Amino acid sequence: MKKLLIIIITIVAFIPYACKKEGGGNGQPVVTGVRSIDTTKRDSLFTEATPGTLIIIQGNNFNGLQAVYFNDTSAYFNPSYVTNNNIIITIPATAQTAATNPDVKNVIRIVTDHGETSYSFSLYLPPPFISSITFDNTGSVVYINGSNFEGIKKITFPITGGSDTALSYEVNKEFTQITAEIPPGTPFPDSIRVYCTFGTAAYSYPPPMSITSVSNENGTGGTTITVTGTNFVGIDKVIFPGGFEGSNIIVNNVNQLTVTVPSGITTTDSLRVQGVLGTATSPQLFDSYITHPSPGYLSTFEQQWTTDNTSFVGWTGGYAPPETANTAYPGASGGAAILWQQSPMSANAGPTSQGNPGLLQLNDVPWVSNTSASIAGYSLKFEIYVVSPWTKGEIWISLGDWYGWSSYTARYAPWETADGNIFQPAGWVTVTIPLTQFIKGNEFWQTAWNSTGASASKFSDFPSTALVFMIANDKAESVPANSINLAIDNVRIVKGQ
Repeated sequence: MKKLLIIIITIVAFIPYACKKEGGGNGQPVVTGVRSIDTTKRDSLFTEATPGTLIIIQGNNFNGLQAVYFNDTSAYFNPSYVTNNNIIITIPATAQTAATNPDVKNVIRIVTDHGETSYSFSLYLPPPFISSITFDNTGSVVYINGSNFEGIKKITFPITGGSDTALSYEVNKEFTQITAEIPPGTPFPDSIRVYCTFGTAAYSYPPPMSITSVSNENGTGGTTITVTGTNFVGIDKVIFPGGFEGSNIIVNNVNQLTVTVPSGITTTDSLRVQGVLGTATSPQLFDSYITHPSPGYLSTFEQQWTTDNTSFVGWTGGYAPPETANTAYPGASGGAAILWQQSPMSANAGPTSQGNPGLLQLNDVPWVSNTSASIAGYSLKFEIYVVSPWTKGEIWISLGDWYGWSSYTARYAPWETADGNIFQPAGWVTVTIPLTQFIKGNEFWQTAWNSTGASASKFSDFPSTALVFMIANDKAESVPANSINLAIDNVRIVKGQ
């Protein structure tokens, strides 16, 4: 705003002179220099500027001005801002530069009714700038985002084993994005570079791969899992705990791949994806059910009626022991608990577990070693197998021992956000519920969901470490029998998502 005010004041100052016909206006026009309209720089002459700049052309015999050209591009001028010795004018934004025409003459041409003259003056563009890069789904094309991508001479990649120059490229009409085909070879850490007429832009390359989630963090041998992340380019290996390599790797796009879990895994470790951009490591341990560490693991459901983290208390929840779970729920990692809503649920019924295997009470086992720690960044995780399409009803997960479940509760109804409002993934999948989603209510679990309560701030705010899973309905419509039929396994508290 301050700069604009200065410009306006300067222009106004010239108006009286512009309106006055000065003598000596019949000779050959002559340009003696170009200066900025900025009064703080009015004594500084310059010989180059960017298109779109407001300037003052100084000289003599400008009366009778008919046209001004910047590199053969006609510029609009206001006669009120023209005197015999000064022309206030804006360089056209469309004026040619060496970036758009390598043979440009870089001159200002002034035409009057009594002659014309030319003055050497260069037009240049700001240097290119790269703000980010992304890959297409194939990983063979990179999108280079930024600005001032005019007059590109070449694009190079830090790649060994061949040419480092982009095989081809296109630039959008705004000069803000380049679509470049990556040359073959092995990348090494350096920068991608865009060379333009008026400078060079660089950006760190290659970008790192990352794993953001694994569809089933406790996948067993022979099952297929989906790995989601970023920059899955040139993937050649997916490595599981113990160094076992996955098979049937299919890269759906640069952000997702599927792989078959190998047999023989006997330990817990991170899953790793290896490709031409390096190695990415999963944020959570894979196959943690094997060691089910405590504190943290709430139940592996390997047995019933004990008090440790391999069991659960039960009540109306069903149970599939290890010897039969894999038949009913293929890919089960041992035993599994069952939640099956075999009877209809009326509207706004709340938890209705009686008469169904619809309530699962877990043991009171440790979650973390430091109960004064913040719950921020921690999540409840478990695996789920959905037998029939889930389209109505929900699961409430509450904290507390018998009949003490009205403190903190989280609601789980994945069908509400699933495609077509139908949730039935193929096989076991991992569920993640941040602990901050456990809401404190006023006996709301007895009637209908009330999300107005506050979440806890630290682990000691929770009245118990026992959890209960309950089938419920908080909608104003009934839920038919058998709408919920699923198995649950490997309930645990983890740091992260």
